[in-house]
This record gives sequence, structure tokens and C-alpha cells, in this order.
Amino acid sequence: MRYWLAVALSVYLSGCQSVEDGDRCKEYGFERGTTAFAVCKQRIDMMRERRMDRSIDAPNYDY
Repeated sequence: MRYWLAVALSVYLSGCQSVEDGDRCKEYGFERGTTAFAVCKQRIDMMRERRMDRSIDAPNYDY
């Protein structure tokens, strides 16, 4: 039961990120449906992935 709740919550939150990313690109002046808008969203997603990779690869000194 907890597993499905966690899956549902992560799917819900990932949808929120997508909306926030689109809003951010819109604030930058990109028009929805254009290639530039898609590139903007892709770059935001790639930056997020790099941050996650760095946080996973970072040494953990908590003993």
C-alpha cells in the first residue's frame, strides 16, 4: 500500500515540476509550442538531473 502511495505522490509531484518549468520558460519570454520553448524546458530538466547526479555522487560523511 505504501509503495503505491509513494508512486502516486511522485507522479503527482513530477507533473507539478513540469508546469512550473513551463511557467518559468513563459516568464523568460518563450512562446508555448515553439522549439525555443521546448529547448528551455529541456535545459531546465537537464540542470535538475545534473544536480541530482551531483547530490548522489557526493560523499556522505555522516556516520
